[in-house]
Amino acid sequence: MIVVIMSSTVNFEKSFDLTKNKYSWKNDMIIIAGATCTGKSSIAIELAKKINGVIINADSVQVYKDINLLSARPRKNEMKDVPHFLYGYVDTNINFSVSDWLLDLKSALIDIRKYQKVPILVGGSGLYLNAVINGLSPIPNITQKTKKQCLSKFNQIGIEKFKELISDIDPSFKRTNNDKHRLLRAYNVFVETGKNMSYWHSLPREKKIDKVIYPFLFCLDRKTLYNKCDDRFNKMILEGGLAEVKSIYHKVDRSLPIAKSLGVKWLLSYLDKEISLEEAISLSMRDTRRYVKRQITWFKHNYIPYKIINM
Repeated sequence: MIVVIMSSTVNFEKSFDLTKNKYSWKNDMIIIAGATCTGKSSIAIELAKKINGVIINADSVQVYKDINLLSARPRKNEMKDVPHFLYGYVDTNINFSVSDWLLDLKSALIDIRKYQKVPILVGGSGLYLNAVINGLSPIPNITQKTKKQCLSKFNQIGIEKFKELISDIDPSFKRTNNDKHRLLRAYNVFVETGKNMSYWHSLPREKKIDKVIYPFLFCLDRKTLYNKCDDRFNKMILEGGLAEVKSIYHKVDRSLPIAKSLGVKWLLSYLDKEISLEEAISLSMRDTRRYVKRQITWFKHNYIPYKIINM
């Protein structure tokens, strides 16, 4: 059984008490999910202490070693009382995928359940959470040779012609999509397999969980959440966020997901002398607010709660 909690900056015990339930370390998993800056980690730590739980990361940026502040990874003093898994263990120059993370999650669950602990999955990356609940499409692995071939094609013809190429291959692909990573992924899959993404997505997914329960959705006022995000990013900069990006500046490929993550993208542009630091901060805040909006929309469309609590 999975229990999914949509988090906000509230004490979950005001609305319901998970500790009244008897969770089985053999079968149960709790997911604490929600938009960035909604207090998921603090809720998870509080709960883990009460139910003999451990915390597993389900955030696509918090997996990386060198991005601590800008990924809002829990601090060492916050993690000292509760075991944390899958945080800060991947090199930034690795193109880490959700399928890689799922394999690591399976391995972590074996250890966690061996010690009879209840796993608590925490994060806001919809792709990761969806993969846990619904599984992944059975797309074969893509070879490095194919990836290099496709990237060369992209660089040769440019993004607009590349979008036309992808739309011809897969009519369901939106021509307005400017995400280079997604465009290359679609072409990689087609070149490697001879089938487009729509074909692979139409196939049955490998199911990970048979039963999912969605008990509550907490809704925090969006303006308040945006202000919290802005304040947190300013704090990240003051505490050394720019120094984090400087530490990976010479080793990270700009095409990798980490180079396009919140905060990192525009601070790299600042270090490239393309924009000012003030612009980098402003654009990072803007992107964070847009990301929060997308997260809220995604969660509302993908998680149907039994009850909505507006705080």
